[in-house]
Amino acid sequence: MKLTLGTIVGSQEPIGKLMTATMPISTAFRLSSILKKVQGVLETYDENRKTLIEKHGKNGEITPESKNFKKFVEEMNELLGTETKLDVEKIDQSSLSKVEIAPADLIALEWLIKE
Repeated sequence: MKLTLGTIVGSQEPIGKLMTATMPISTAFRLSSILKKVQGVLETYDENRKTLIEKHGKNGEITPESKNFKKFVEEMNELLGTETKLDVEKIDQSSLSKVEIAPADLIALEWLIKE
């Protein structure tokens, strides 16, 4: 499936919460496989994010007061809008029926869960 980096980055924390929930072993296995693939994408994203900070910031930091902050934000938005292919299958909602999850987390995980 194709996803933007922004979607994947936005689902990082909710996936982490989901990983601590109790669920059937087959679902846990599929979810852990998905997490490994997501982690690879996130590592590449983080390397690019750090490169942009080094490019536009000072001493490994960037703030709204930084000289090139506007350019940094433009390039970060471009990075977050980049589509990437993630070879995963959605998880059936029914296999997560006993998992308690906040609505905001569920929205962030829409790409991962099928009804």
